[in-house]
Amino acid sequence: MPLQLDTVTLVLMFITIGITTSVMMFLIWRINRELPGVLFWMVAAILNTATAVASLLTALFAWGGGWGPFLNTTLSLVANMLVLEGALRFRGYDSRRREQLFLALIPLFLLVTWFYRFDPTARGVFHDSIAMTFQIAAGVVMIWRTASPEERRANLLAAFGTIAIGLTIAWRLALALSGSALNGLGPDSPTNQWYLFAGANFHIAWIVGLSVACYYRSRQQVMALAREDALTALPNRRWIDEKLAETLIEAQRSGEHFAVIMLDINDFKKINDQHGHSTGDRVLVQFADRLRQAVREADFAGRLAGDEFLILARRIDTQERLVQLVERIRHQLNETIALSEHEIDIRVSIGIALFPNDGDGPDQLLGTADAAIYRDKRRQSSSAGDPARTYRAPTTASPGFRD
Repeated sequence: MPLQLDTVTLVLMFITIGITTSVMMFLIWRINRELPGVLFWMVAAILNTATAVASLLTALFAWGGGWGPFLNTTLSLVANMLVLEGALRFRGYDSRRREQLFLALIPLFLLVTWFYRFDPTARGVFHDSIAMTFQIAAGVVMIWRTASPEERRANLLAAFGTIAIGLTIAWRLALALSGSALNGLGPDSPTNQWYLFAGANFHIAWIVGLSVACYYRSRQQVMALAREDALTALPNRRWIDEKLAETLIEAQRSGEHFAVIMLDINDFKKINDQHGHSTGDRVLVQFADRLRQAVREADFAGRLAGDEFLILARRIDTQERLVQLVERIRHQLNETIALSEHEIDIRVSIGIALFPNDGDGPDQLLGTADAAIYRDKRRQSSSAGDPARTYRAPTTASPGFRD
């Protein structure tokens, strides 16, 4: 005879866990409302609690008319759907068409569940097929193409919890489809008892996992704000210093050449003086957008201060490649910025420092690049009106690339 568990106790435990989950999701949502998906998880937890309450009332009072199974199954299906929607939104997969599809599924759930309210086997197969799909899909979404290994690790426990719940549902579904005697009928069947037991424990893993995932996401947002320039949304000086130090360590280990490219906007003070600081700010925002488009995917661009910007250019193995990169950046940035009431002609000065030729520390590289900017400004001033004499990056290696 299989080991028997107390159904009422299991349901009460599930209700307690559901209430705890609802409170936790509510607190996370209140603390950081910008976290997407949390509101859906909170509603899903409330519906799961209502599902457990409906199961308890059915077990204690034997509701007639099929209302207990109808409420239990419908609420559970909607809750599982919201778990998936929360995961999709949390990972940034927004879709208006998907929202419309999910809303259209709710009447279908109501109709089919009502039709099968007196047929526990058919109702169970319908419920378990859909709930299993939602749960496993939600778990996969949490770890699908994460931005970093750290994010994947942060989301792993939540993914495990949802996938484990989905597999538990799949186990009950397989027993029902196979006609196993273990499945039985009613809430006191061994299958339902162990389903509740496993579901409650995996639900705890899901709760804790979501808390970890939300904490990681919130922490990343705070760190991004601390390292991001408020006006242009480019990395700020703090982030630049961190990235430069990191790049130096990697380059010293691998022997790779990289370039520190500093640039600023010529006569930017005149723009502020003639058109006002608000216009100057708008110029910087558009300039930053151009800079993002100008750099390569492997490069790093940030704002040092004022109208000064910096690029860390990796994979610079020849002088020719460096010249081509700098000239392409100059060409893309030296364009007129059209505002609603002004057209601002933009010209940049560029200074370059190459690792390891121009230094092996951040201060040396930044100092060399900064001095090169002023030489570029003087060259441009002396060649004003003569485009043929406009400064270009040197075409010979001086001091050159060395192994």
